[in-house]
Amino acid sequence: MITKRQYQILSFFLTRALFFGLGITKIFNQSRNDAWISGIIGTILGLILISFIYYLKSKNVDFSQKLNNGINGFITKLLIFLFASFCLHDVILSLTTMTSSFLLPLTPALVIAIAVLITIIYGNLKGISSFAKVAQILLPISIIIFSFKVISSLIITDYNNFLPLFYGHKMGILKASLVYALLSASPSLLLINVDKVKLTYKESILGYLIGSITIILSLISINGVLGPTLANILRFPEYMTLKKLRIYNFIENIENILTFTWLFDLIILGFMSAYNIKKIIKETTSHKDSLTSFIYFIWLILIMFVGVCIFNKHYNFALVLYNMELYIIFFFVITISLFAFLVKKKKSIVKT
Repeated sequence: MITKRQYQILSFFLTRALFFGLGITKIFNQSRNDAWISGIIGTILGLILISFIYYLKSKNVDFSQKLNNGINGFITKLLIFLFASFCLHDVILSLTTMTSSFLLPLTPALVIAIAVLITIIYGNLKGISSFAKVAQILLPISIIIFSFKVISSLIITDYNNFLPLFYGHKMGILKASLVYALLSASPSLLLINVDKVKLTYKESILGYLIGSITIILSLISINGVLGPTLANILRFPEYMTLKKLRIYNFIENIENILTFTWLFDLIILGFMSAYNIKKIIKETTSHKDSLTSFIYFIWLILIMFVGVCIFNKHYNFALVLYNMELYIIFFFVITISLFAFLVKKKKSIVKT
């Protein structure tokens, strides 16, 4: 069981997790120097999905238990399981790509992936309450590092990069807003399986709103430092922005320390993905601990090898996945929301 505050903190990290290496470039590709406007509109659109998750869990803090009944519940659990597996694959691929490209170029990607997987498995062995406490400890560190990044980037920002407003096609801003909403709100679907946390509506959206504000500020700093053209071309514009930051013009190369915020985001997403995978396997195998552990470990190892040996090793496969990722996430959002709604609706009909 976790507290309200811990739920909000998990929501904060999950809101940010899918943007690194994926979302930022796609948003700049569509909206250019109006990326920050797309972030604001996308936040409003993303609140629709966050509000739906609140609707599912309102007046029923044990909503995930309802997924154990009926065909709709089974399909919902299966879709959440596949979505969690997809998110965990994205975590491993993003961390191994970034680390092997910038931080540890001589370290094999498999070694990096094994270290990430061991961390995630260990966190889940301790249970959700333990890694929720870890997230609570990481939050102030993340906020301090993020504040330094934003303030430092504003000092070297070229404000001409924001002009003229609405330079691109209006449809591009709308598309970028939809991309933003999808990437910021979809990881919160993993919170459906977190029970015994009763929140008001304001409490349920607070973590998402704060996380979204930090992403909008990141879009502003990236656009101000790099400009929309360079931000659109680079695979990791967030990292290249950090390379330009310095302290008092003599302390440089601090970007590797500042990347810890993205590491925190992705690790928390990995924790929540593995938590959902393990919980669903345990419920499916009738709580048999030995069978649950065996399937759980094998499945996580399989995800790791697919991410490292196929997508990380073969860039053409990674490029195909990069182009298809939004469609995959959109599919999961629509189908999980539909079947979860049917589960909720059936429950309401039975009560009446």
